Amino acid sequence: MAEIFLSYRRDDSTSATGRLADALEAHFGDDRVFRDREIGAGENFVEAIRRSVGSATVVLVVVGRHWLGARDASGQRRLDDPGDFVRLEIELALAARAAVVPVLVEGAAMPSAAELPPSLAEFSRCQAVELSDASWRRDVHALTETLRARFAIDSDAAPPSTAAGSRTGALTRVASDMLDLAIHPKRLIARRQTGRASDYARALVFLAAAILAGHVVLLLIVGPPGGGGSFAQASAATAGLLLAGEFIGIVVVAVFASALGLAWRIAGHRPGFARVGLVFAYVYGGAWIGFCVGGAILGAGVELVDPGFVARSIEALRPSASSSAPAALPRVERVNGGLMAGPAALLVLLGYALWIATVVWCVAAWGAFRQSFGATRAQAWIATSLWLALPAALFGLGRHFG
Repeated sequence: MAEIFLSYRRDDSTSATGRLADALEAHFGDDRVFRDREIGAGENFVEAIRRSVGSATVVLVVVGRHWLGARDASGQRRLDDPGDFVRLEIELALAARAAVVPVLVEGAAMPSAAELPPSLAEFSRCQAVELSDASWRRDVHALTETLRARFAIDSDAAPPSTAAGSRTGALTRVASDMLDLAIHPKRLIARRQTGRASDYARALVFLAAAILAGHVVLLLIVGPPGGGGSFAQASAATAGLLLAGEFIGIVVVAVFASALGLAWRIAGHRPGFARVGLVFAYVYGGAWIGFCVGGAILGAGVELVDPGFVARSIEALRPSASSSAPAALPRVERVNGGLMAGPAALLVLLGYALWIATVVWCVAAWGAFRQSFGATRAQAWIATSLWLALPAALFGLGRHFG
């Protein structure tokens, strides 16, 4: 999905929009700029617009001199029609909290809130840029620099830079992507659906980094393995444990992503296993980090009240790993006695709050499957239900034959 969405009226600013689109595509690449001519024949126009606006980082609304007063065949102003596509695009962008930038062309002025429908009142307060015919190249250059610097949109024709500047730009883009993933997961995941090999490489790198980071966070609470040995032995044991955890995590993702891809096929949609795996990598990676960090904070709070509780719990779990008997976890007697207060209580509450926030994030991020694949709500529910039924079935078979 494209990061830059161009909204315009064909009978108002087609020529200016075409010039602007050509310049943006030359600078950022064709895949990062979207306009309605790219919607395929037979595709649902409204759904295509909804998906594209929802995944865009910035929506450029091209405003010409006839943009505000454009009327339909019956003489009604188009902006007053709830079904007007330009109005719909802006409403969707504002609702998705995407950056909306009015682009004034051919001497147009920014409309006031009183001149717009109530649903577009916020649009009148968006900071506009002006593209003048007399200084078109300079104005477009300033706009592209703003898009690149402020919104961290990669450029296919970036100017030469120093190594330090390149590293700073890369770190800025990574930070921007991580913030977007945390706040707007569907938007970032949808932008990683261009079909390029780099999309899958980024997803794999993020997944591997998330799994590694989660294990490192947990080790901070559990402690390094092989206590009592030398520093070299402890380091080797820790590295081996992290590598094993990384391998197991990636295998788990591959198995569950394959099962989810099969569920989508049964639901009547065939997005391809690679695309399913790409989305699942982001969802699993984000969920794993949230679970591990929340668990580490919760464990730190319990340790303040009952030191050694985590170690005793791990020892209690080890015998159950080789048998079907449930583990008898130790009790935190001091907590039951009502001594959970102060910093310990704060950490425990923070850990639980992070777990709840992670669940909410997962629900929001899960919508990236439907948005990225252009599936119906019914197909998404069927695929998700089938996928959730698989672990339950495997657990039931394990208990039956165990």
